[in-house]
Order: sequence, then C-alpha cells, then structure tokens
Amino acid sequence: MPTITTPRPPLNLFEASRINVPSFWTTVLDVPSYVIPESGPNPQRVMTAVALLTSLVVANNGSHTIQLSIRVVDSGGVEWLILNQMDIPPNDFALIELGKQNLPSGERMQLKCENFQGATACLSYVLNQREEYTVIT
Repeated sequence: MPTITTPRPPLNLFEASRINVPSFWTTVLDVPSYVIPESGPNPQRVMTAVALLTSLVVANNGSHTIQLSIRVVDSGGVEWLILNQMDIPPNDFALIELGKQNLPSGERMQLKCENFQGATACLSYVLNQREEYTVIT
C-alpha cells in the first residue's frame, strides 16, 4: 500500500489503471493512504483515501475464450472473491459494474485470466479524501 505525504489529500482526483491481465493474480488498484505533516497549530494526521469505483472493462484480444476472476485483498491480507471465472469470448469484452463501491486505504483489487491469450483491463476511479470531523457546538 503506498503512503503519500502531502500538505493536502486529493479531492476527486480522477485516475485510470490499464493493465495486461496475466494468468496469476495481479493488482489493478492499490488504494493509498495520505499523511499530512504538522503545519503550525495543526497536528500531523493520516487520512484514509477511498477509491470510488466505476465499471471495469476487460477486453479479450485473443482467439480463445478466457475466464476472468476478480478479488479484493484487504489490509489484513484477507481475500474475498468478487467474480470467479467469468467467460469472455474471443475478440469481445466484459463490462463489470462495480456499483460505485468504496475501497479503503490498504486494500488491493486484483485480476487474473485463465487461458490467458491477451486480455487488457481498464479501471477508472476517483481518489477522494475521507476524514472524520469533530463537530464543535
């Protein structure tokens, strides 16, 4: 998990990740944490960045059907399967709607294709700051 030191975390920073999907688990998204250094009276703090996910597109550029699997690995190493061996015909693509799910810092989304012959995945997402606020009344 990357940790980014910055005076200000991102507010709706649009990003994209494009990878060739191999036949072993590979990371398409690794959600970072943000460390904001001490500044004047403000103490150092860590902010949890959340990736607001859009659809994942996986294109099969090969001549045989592939089977796509997707999992998330949380910061404690616990894995949970989102999709298990979905068929994608040759020269076709799959659009996987992720329902605008949030992934907290430290989590990784990983993909793999059985029968790999040339799949490419593209994920668009938004890095957005998340911070707990104390309400002063």
